[in-house]
Amino acid sequence: MVEMGASRMLRSMSGRPRSVSDETIFGVVSEVIARAGPRGLTLAAIGEQAGLSAPAVAQRFGTKRGLLLAYAARGQEVVAAAFDTAARSNRSPLRALRVALETLARPIQTRESLANNLAFLQLDLVDADLRAHAVDQSREFRRRIEHLLDQARRSGELTNNTDIRSLATSVYITYNGALITWAIDGKGALRQWLRQSLDATLAPHATPSIQPADRSSPTA
Repeated sequence: MVEMGASRMLRSMSGRPRSVSDETIFGVVSEVIARAGPRGLTLAAIGEQAGLSAPAVAQRFGTKRGLLLAYAARGQEVVAAAFDTAARSNRSPLRALRVALETLARPIQTRESLANNLAFLQLDLVDADLRAHAVDQSREFRRRIEHLLDQARRSGELTNNTDIRSLATSVYITYNGALITWAIDGKGALRQWLRQSLDATLAPHATPSIQPADRSSPTA
């Protein structure tokens, strides 16, 4: 997602530090989208929850669409951060992969929150500017998956003949499919449903000594 040039310009013009950071506002946006969907996301609602007035939010982002574009522009960065953090805290590439995917799915706590996020995805598909950010995020997502799978093959967690690019595509599809199937008829917590789905995708490629179904601590 793109840099917020207008936001930076306003910051430099004011010459004063902001009491509420952009990241705080984007966190509020995530919460409001999950709770009420794009229709419930207004500058007034964001401002109230973030501790700002609606005009202050408008001054920073212009319009609701401007806020959504700025929010969407950070999607690629959010994906990268989740994978970087997981890789730093897990020696096993496959465990790092699980942790990264579970982290990215964490905002989805209920079926309603998934439905509201899917409503935001609909905007991504019909708005050319939003879709451009969605494409960047999707490509970063797949690139990061492929990188960890390649490391897993090099470290002996996956068999040497594993087609990494093909498996990365399968893992990406598994991640998105697990969210939908859990919402329709999944049992238990999304985290567990996602891990079971991921393990089923990875199992045929795992070496005998290191199976993806390993349930030991992800930071081990």
